[in-house]
Amino acid sequence: MSSQWTKRILIGFSFMLITWGIIGVVLSSSGFGGGLNLITQDIPTNDNQATLDLGFTLSTSTASSGTINITADAIAWAGIGTLNFWNHWVSKSVDLGFFALIIGTVSIERNKEKRTHKLRDRIADEVSANPGIHLREIHRTLGCAMGALQYHLKNLENDGQVVSLRAGNVRHIFPPGYSSEERVLLLTALARNPTVGSILNECMKNGQTTQAEISRDLDVDKSLISYYTSTLLKAEILRSIKVFGREKPVILTDWARTALTSSEILV
Repeated sequence: MSSQWTKRILIGFSFMLITWGIIGVVLSSSGFGGGLNLITQDIPTNDNQATLDLGFTLSTSTASSGTINITADAIAWAGIGTLNFWNHWVSKSVDLGFFALIIGTVSIERNKEKRTHKLRDRIADEVSANPGIHLREIHRTLGCAMGALQYHLKNLENDGQVVSLRAGNVRHIFPPGYSSEERVLLLTALARNPTVGSILNECMKNGQTTQAEISRDLDVDKSLISYYTSTLLKAEILRSIKVFGREKPVILTDWARTALTSSEILV
């Protein structure tokens, strides 16, 4: 059952008990049940449905008397409307109502707190398992509300449990201590793009290579290869080699090759 429905049920039950107690106070103060004087007789015990004749007198301007023929079951139910019943249950109803309301509120808040900590831990675990993951990837993987995700990421970063790097319009998240070099963080973030990762793999495998060769080997449009290659050149992850009269090949820079070799950036 969802917390929303649990809250509604507990609040409804609480107010029912409180209302019951208030009604009892009103009826008791108004003297409900005081105008009827009953004269009881012994109730036979050999029959659950035995009848009982009750003598009564009504306090009216004209005296009236008579008998009422009722069953033992009716007597039990009639007790609900008497002054003694309300006097007995008024305080209990109010106390139970407030007790249920307090317990329900505390329980709901505790469940909410547990869910909050659970989501926070899941976010931290996801970042730890996937360094450089970006906001929308976490959102798709965990299936949580974007507002809650942004809230927890902000608190996690303030607490030093994650670090972030913005590459273009995308914010990438890393576990603390992943790397102190911003260029390594950028390399990791860019490599999460499947096309960029494939380009880097081709450069790792072939050494120097051209954009045309990468496009052919990957079966990817050359314009797309050119776009991502330009980004990698600008980030100094790739460098171009001057060759007279030919398309300039590209090659990994030394630091980028070392970073890719010594880590699991490429999978």
